[in-house]
This record gives sequence, C-alpha cells and structure tokens, in this order.
Amino acid sequence: MNYPIFFNNKNSLNLFDLKENFKFISELYLRQNLPKVLMFSGNKGTGKSTLINHFLYSIFDTENYDKETFSIKENSSFLKQFQNNIFPNIIYINGANYKSVKIDDIRNLKKKILQSTISNKDRFIIFDDIDLFNQNSLNALLKIIEEPSHKNYFFLINNKGKPLLETIKSRALEIKIILNEKQRLEIIYKLVNFYKLDLILDPKTSQISPGNFIKFNFLCKEYNISPINNFVGNLSLLIDIYKNKKDIFIINLAFYLADQYLKNIKDKKILKNDKVFEIKNYIMDNLNNFTLHNINQKSFINAVNDKLNYE
Repeated sequence: MNYPIFFNNKNSLNLFDLKENFKFISELYLRQNLPKVLMFSGNKGTGKSTLINHFLYSIFDTENYDKETFSIKENSSFLKQFQNNIFPNIIYINGANYKSVKIDDIRNLKKKILQSTISNKDRFIIFDDIDLFNQNSLNALLKIIEEPSHKNYFFLINNKGKPLLETIKSRALEIKIILNEKQRLEIIYKLVNFYKLDLILDPKTSQISPGNFIKFNFLCKEYNISPINNFVGNLSLLIDIYKNKKDIFIINLAFYLADQYLKNIKDKKILKNDKVFEIKNYIMDNLNNFTLHNINQKSFINAVNDKLNYE
C-alpha cells in the first residue's frame, strides 16, 4: 500500500501535541536525570513514536530544531540520515516489520551497543511495537537493558497489544500516553488542516486514535468507501484488498466499519440488540480468521448478508 509520506512518523516535521511530555523528557535529559530505560505506553496512533522522534531531533540537530514551534526544518541533513536509518547514534528496531523479533537480532544488537559511540555521544536504541516481540526475544532484551552502558538509552514503545514481562516494566520509567477526547479531536483536526485532507469519516463517531483515523480516512477516500452505506460490499472489497496487500490496516478498517455500521443499526433499532451483538461477534471472529487462515470469503460474505437481512 502506497500511503502518503507523512504517514511515516519519521517524516513528521511537526509535533502537534504531547508537548508537555516532550518538555518533561527533555528537561530530565538536560539535567542528566533521564532514566536509561523509558517505556512509552498507549494505543497505537497516539503519537508515541512522533514524540520520541522530535526529542531526538532536538538533541542531535539543535541548529534546525525549533523548540518554540516543535518543528524541524525539512532540509536538515540529520533528518535525512534519520529517515534512512543511517544515523550512527540511533538504532531503530520495528517489531511490526515481522511477526516476531528473532533472538539473533537481539544478540547482534548486544554486540553493536558494546561498541563505542560516534564522537562519544549518547546512543538511543528504540524498540517499536515491543508488544510484538516473542518471549525469547523479550528475555534477551531484558538481559541487555539490565546492564546498559552509560552512553546507551533504551526507548521501548508499547502499543498494548499484549501484557509485557513485569521484569521489563519494572526496569523502565513508564510514560503513559493517554489522549482525552478534546486532545484527540484537536490533533485530528490539526492533521487534517495541515495536510489539507478531505474528511470522509466523522472523527466524533468513535474513539479511534488520531493516527488510525487519518489512515482509515485515507483508505476510505482511496477506495471510495462510505462508512455507513453498502457495508457488505465494502467488507467484500476490503477482504479482496487484504488478500492482495496483506496490510493489517485494511482489516482494522473493516473492524472499524463493522463497528460503525452495527452501531447505526442499533441506534435506529433496525435489529434487536442481541442480534446486533451476535452479528458483530460473527464478523469480528471471521475477520480475525482472515489474518490467520484461508477461510472461504464468499461463504463469509453471504452469511453476513443473510444475518443483516434477518428480522
């Protein structure tokens, strides 16, 4: 899927919120009180990675980062290196790139961080989607962070996909990123206005994070999908797209549309509540199966259509 470049948090030149969090970790670092292990926890799409990136911009490119506007100049040479994963003092490991992080990756990392840093500056090791790591990788990671060198800082990004080892959580300062409704809507509208996006979805009808909302909105426009109309046709279309693209956001959008469509049916009392609940569970279970098994798409779509026509 060819998403717009600003979907990649490394291309986000502006920090639209979480500015108090930015100031907090910046002040700790300047006072040399920043813990060696920080865990940023919160739902996916709430700005955790963008917050970390801007903190790193402010450290490694003081000339081009403006702490008043929380933005970095696009022509920053550091930014280009960072975006291409070649800046030597930042190591970025994204668990979303594969089903689980292999233990060999952690071992190779251990060798790398034992080496001296460039110009004797601090090194930052970022583990994104740490909740995707398998048990062996988490155990290996624990051994690394237990005895970090004084030049290494570990930033763990936890999207709360599953519980983490208490031994890891106990060794980290946890920074919880929780957006209230006002913050969530403000960030969404700032993103929409800044990038001049057309609003296909209504941000007030659900509690999805700003990052997820912007992606869902883009996909709806890209594939001419209405959030309420022609639900069965849209569901079939999204499953077709997922089978070709293998993009989990396609399935997540299907979850979102199912939730919105069935909420509309419930509010209008078109079906009884217990029937809506039954249909929702059926759809959710089978969408999950598409990511794990090769179930029959036609039978699934026909069954959904029959259930929705039930009176």
